[in-house]
Amino acid sequence: MMIKNTAIIDIGSNSIKTFVIDQEEKYSKIVGFDKSMSNGFDGNKINNFDTFVDSIKNSINKAQKQSSSKVKNIILITPTSKNKNHLISEVIELNGAQIEDNHLRQLNKSMIIKYKTKLTHCFKSHYVIDNKIITDSPIGINCGSLSLNAIATIISDEEIKLFKNIFSKIGLNLIFIYDSSIIYYLYLKSLNLHKKNIVFIDIGSSTTKILTIKDEKISLLKTLPIGSMNITNDLMTLNISKDFAEKIKTKNIDLILNDHSSVEIPVWEELGKNQKQTKSYEFIQSIVTARVDEIFKLVLSSIPKSKFFYSYLVTGGGSMQLNLIPYVKSKFGIELELVEPKQVKGIPTFWNNPSIMLPFCLNSLIENGYIDKFNLFKKNDSFSNKIWYKRFVDLL
Repeated sequence: MMIKNTAIIDIGSNSIKTFVIDQEEKYSKIVGFDKSMSNGFDGNKINNFDTFVDSIKNSINKAQKQSSSKVKNIILITPTSKNKNHLISEVIELNGAQIEDNHLRQLNKSMIIKYKTKLTHCFKSHYVIDNKIITDSPIGINCGSLSLNAIATIISDEEIKLFKNIFSKIGLNLIFIYDSSIIYYLYLKSLNLHKKNIVFIDIGSSTTKILTIKDEKISLLKTLPIGSMNITNDLMTLNISKDFAEKIKTKNIDLILNDHSSVEIPVWEELGKNQKQTKSYEFIQSIVTARVDEIFKLVLSSIPKSKFFYSYLVTGGGSMQLNLIPYVKSKFGIELELVEPKQVKGIPTFWNNPSIMLPFCLNSLIENGYIDKFNLFKKNDSFSNKIWYKRFVDLL
């Protein structure tokens, strides 16, 4: 996948993250970055179309000002939970023969013929030998049967048409659209982690995504209707601004330590009077921890097996609470590991935190060739090909 004049965009209910990327041969780099407020969108539906389009356009403009080239193409990480993800498989009988490369090609071809007109994307997950052995490299093994397992995504025609029209209105071409949970799965797979059983938790603004991997394959994808914005909204009931509530949430309140007697809160007033109210630190801390407890109780109740069976990885803007990891260990008895982006040239250090993890994962997959490596529908992956072109003409 050669990328030129292209931006990766991750749209959330609270912010829009834009990476302008440029790739020549095998070298890829981020040449522009922006993180701005998303307006007119609540995470699931658009409340004000023009405002939403303007907020996307502003983020792209800010990011491309840092680069020497103008953005023409968009790779979108779809912002809603309406996508349908399925595990699918295709089997061939080998009757004790040794697995060869042509058997893998046969499985790939069979899956493409069967599903290519029905799915948006299809990414290879793993192979299963004789319904027992899970592997990524089956060649050379003698077996009775071999199955190819894949993760299939269906993004609705309505959703695709909506975002294609949005970017067309801005004068840009939507070339790829990906599901966020699948991007996380492929990123974890690309790391070749030794952990076989993982609960990956992305605490966003209005939702929390759970991706459970058991024996190196997806066993659960779930989106919970709660996120860090619930904490912000609770704090705003104290008659403070959203910006200050965000500051309190991530910078002023420690989930474990209580070394302050009170917190001074500026009171928002229409006439702009500079007044402050004082609230006890323990009271503000209890507001934050109550929501953190709610999120992790819902996460743990969603996991079918014993909580000690898994390794827990957490990311997203909602994972940036002070002392979140020791707090969750003391409260729920589980060890969390924070997943953060590596320091990347082109992204200011200030923004290089878990809140941009999703577009970072996609950029890493593109840069290292894993999107192409895992993609079973390589030739059908772009909206510019004949299948998608016909589909969009029919829709429009």
